[in-house]
Amino acid sequence: MRLAVEGANVRGLIFNAVFKLLAQHEGEQAATALRATIAKKPLVDFFSYPVRDFLQVLYGAAETLAPRYGSVEDAIRACGAAAIGGFFQSGVGKTLAHIIGQGDPKRLFSSAPTAYSTAVSYGQREYSNLGERRVRLHFRGDMQPVEFHQGLLEEALRAVGCQGRVEARKLGLEEAEYIIEW
Repeated sequence: MRLAVEGANVRGLIFNAVFKLLAQHEGEQAATALRATIAKKPLVDFFSYPVRDFLQVLYGAAETLAPRYGSVEDAIRACGAAAIGGFFQSGVGKTLAHIIGQGDPKRLFSSAPTAYSTAVSYGQREYSNLGERRVRLHFRGDMQPVEFHQGLLEEALRAVGCQGRVEARKLGLEEAEYIIEW
């Protein structure tokens, strides 16, 4: 939390995906109670909210969901998957998936730096092509746990119809890289 600088924001869409996952497994009352720790009313998908609030929500949801997923880390991965899954189920996400095309993860991940910059106001992300079926994303200045991004990237692979794996390597407090293979 102390790494979360003032002015660092996350779109409401990411918060709402976590609330929806919590409601799905623990009931609407659990999701409403968690949301009440940061806001009095529902969050708007395209508005920006403090990353500190998101981290509070993420870890609160992960603690609650850990028994269902087996660990806090796996629950955080599920929250990441929910964040991108919700996006790809939206009208905009379905259109993007159609434009990208099924079975083309390189096209999807090459635009990840831009996509992330529309969802959060902090950090830098770089894309590298490592071969025919392998890419790397390098994150700097990112406060989210690596498990969140790992779950998000794994779900993004599924969204374009590919099976694969995402290896997450934490390089520092605010730096990580993700090797994505399919």
